[in-house]
Amino acid sequence: MSSFNSLRAAGLLAVSLIVSTPALAMDWTVNSEKSSLSFETTQNGQPLTGTFGTWDAAISLDPNTPETGSIEATISTGSADTGNGQINGTLTSDAWFNSSAYPDAVFSSDEIVATTGNRYEARGTLTIRGISVPLTLPFTLSVEGDEAHATAQVALMRSSFEMGQDISADTVPDKVAVTLDLWATR
Repeated sequence: MSSFNSLRAAGLLAVSLIVSTPALAMDWTVNSEKSSLSFETTQNGQPLTGTFGTWDAAISLDPNTPETGSIEATISTGSADTGNGQINGTLTSDAWFNSSAYPDAVFSSDEIVATTGNRYEARGTLTIRGISVPLTLPFTLSVEGDEAHATAQVALMRSSFEMGQDISADTVPDKVAVTLDLWATR
């Protein structure tokens, strides 16, 4: 084989490898100092808000090819903090998060899709108290250099996870708003 044909064959092989290799997602590290995960509902008609102090996420995502990405978030249910020790204790009790038996809630994506502009959806499963429920998490994402900022809000039904079953919806509504403000670096 002539050297020209060898170079040509090597070039064709290189091009075919580039074309056939799927885009690789980028791995991101959550900046826990800047990020927050909070919840909001009411109790007896009064606003009740709180945050989760301990959580993390394994994020692999390229905004240009979100279908190659994945997200797995782990939230320590015992880290729920409303600023009220009695309510915090109730949240970790058997009737609510049952944190001693189920210390973590986990969201695991099955797919990530771009919707419009900088908006995406992570479709997957949320598991709380050992109960897994399908969840679509809509989020916005902006990337500046090596830093990403994502925001999301989703409404969860506590009854889907058998939380607070003896508490009427008049006392604590079934719907709980969860808000994510996530900063990450690559």
